[in-house]
Amino acid sequence: MPSSSVSSAYLAQAADLAGNPGQQAAYDSQGHCVVLAGPGSGKTKTLVLKLARILAEDVRAPRGAACITYSQECARELTRRLEGLGLREAPNLFIGTVHGFCLRHLLMPYGRLAKLPIPFPLAVATQRVSDRLLRQSGDALFGPNHPYKAIDLGRHRRSVLDRNSVMWRSEEELAAWAIAYEAALRNEGLIDYDDMVVFGQRLIVEHDWVLPLVQAKFPVLAVDEYQDLGVALHRIVKRLAFDGGVRLFAVGDADQSIYGFTGADGGLLTELAARDDIERVQLQLNYRSGTRIVNASELALGEARGYRANDPTRQASIAFVLRPGGLADQAAHAIAQIIPAALAAKPGRTLGDIAILYKDYRAGDVVAEVATASGLDYIRVDNAAPYRKVGLTSWVEDCAAWCAGGWRIGRPQLRGLIERYLAFRRAHLDESQAKREGQVLTALLWSLRQDVQPAREFVAALRTGILDDLLDAESALADQKEQLDRMTAALAEGGALASLDIVSLGGRDGSPAHLNLLTLHSAKGCEYDVVIMVGLDLGNLPWRNESPEKLRESRRLFYVGLTRARDEVHMLYSGFVDGRFGPMRLGRSPFLDELENRMRTAGLQQ
Repeated sequence: MPSSSVSSAYLAQAADLAGNPGQQAAYDSQGHCVVLAGPGSGKTKTLVLKLARILAEDVRAPRGAACITYSQECARELTRRLEGLGLREAPNLFIGTVHGFCLRHLLMPYGRLAKLPIPFPLAVATQRVSDRLLRQSGDALFGPNHPYKAIDLGRHRRSVLDRNSVMWRSEEELAAWAIAYEAALRNEGLIDYDDMVVFGQRLIVEHDWVLPLVQAKFPVLAVDEYQDLGVALHRIVKRLAFDGGVRLFAVGDADQSIYGFTGADGGLLTELAARDDIERVQLQLNYRSGTRIVNASELALGEARGYRANDPTRQASIAFVLRPGGLADQAAHAIAQIIPAALAAKPGRTLGDIAILYKDYRAGDVVAEVATASGLDYIRVDNAAPYRKVGLTSWVEDCAAWCAGGWRIGRPQLRGLIERYLAFRRAHLDESQAKREGQVLTALLWSLRQDVQPAREFVAALRTGILDDLLDAESALADQKEQLDRMTAALAEGGALASLDIVSLGGRDGSPAHLNLLTLHSAKGCEYDVVIMVGLDLGNLPWRNESPEKLRESRRLFYVGLTRARDEVHMLYSGFVDGRFGPMRLGRSPFLDELENRMRTAGLQQ
């Protein structure tokens, strides 16, 4: 059981929920509960306090709770919030991605017993190996110039769990490719990330004996960003909650479902919330944005949700900005005009309070080039980023934050870093082994405390001191090692991040001195004083001639970008996009036309 100091910490913060009926109802829920949480509605605070209450009042160690979320960064934020209440990941508290949950708590303990058709011991393919096998299996089936993309296959594998149910020829071909690719993986003794979730759901759905074992360890299951997690997790959740006796607490927003290309389906959250045996709670008070932005967001969505700003007197601005010279002109105007004005408009505002959002990494290249030429430091989060955020790279970043001064204030907490490190070990460690490993890591981190040092030296010392031995022993971490290698290469002399120091490495998810450059997809879950959206032209957002479903998802993507802002939104467009044969003058995004017209009708124009 948590200590009384932990209990008093969460109880003190829980008192703040009393002024918000939705948050209070979610916090007080006793059975299955689905929380439909609009942008800026305090859903992370609600989820964290609910988890703290569950661990303090509802379960007794060694039983506990599992909290599944969409990405490593979401898990990282939840971990930090819980550490602030004196809680951290432990044997009776899992905080991580659905892949991590399926691997650590389903496949590793029960997969061999269930005789799942995957190789044991489990070894995960690196991205490089996965790409090679995808290409080879596709070429063998369709020839070297086949038009199918890996993203189509990934979506198929995550969303079509019954290969015999395919109806269309294109699905038959994808199913054949999936079978060939998976056979190639097995031939090399490997699984990949999608296999973790697909076989995790097979284990739960097909083997009744697993249910009481999971329920005995985790009588409560929390799911954050439910709309992003897809049909395999949906099956796991329904089976555990409604057949296995696991209590469910799910949080999400179907209006922010923007990962259809991965197989995510916001309708699964809507379906879950409609069940009679689930308490449905809505969070409608927006603590993030000024009234004009909150009202405009509903107009952008085209559907009323009843959202309102917590402080109706807070000022906010929305600007529609024509830059006739194309995307580079938009980026140059943002950096030369909008950003200096935004920094001057509010005392204490820094570059870290400002974000430029764009559709994809190609637009990010243009924006980054302009920012570099202007001498601005920036953090870039898109597919062109030097390395991918995985458990290991996020852990290294947090170790950097601790060594660069975080040790003085306990942010992040050393005990949490140790627990996360021990969780990388697949083999069970007894108490004395875990204690020794923790002492070795503590001594190493203590020796690396230094407020000023190149990030490359810190990472090299961490690898030499402890990580390389871990990675040699744990084949299941091969994919994460690949990302750590990419981090190391990026930090090396001549690398993309060669100038990074330990402070910046530790703050790569929110450095006050760096402008934020993100794709609209990557920006979900973030918030900034000032949001600058570029590339808002027809042919980019949305694409030309999108299907009705794709158009709805593009609208949700536009909505997500708009709702990241606290004080200012700047929407930049040129009226054309660069096409294969020159400029395509299709006009600005219809989302801008609709929003501006609706704001005018509603009297929201400035």
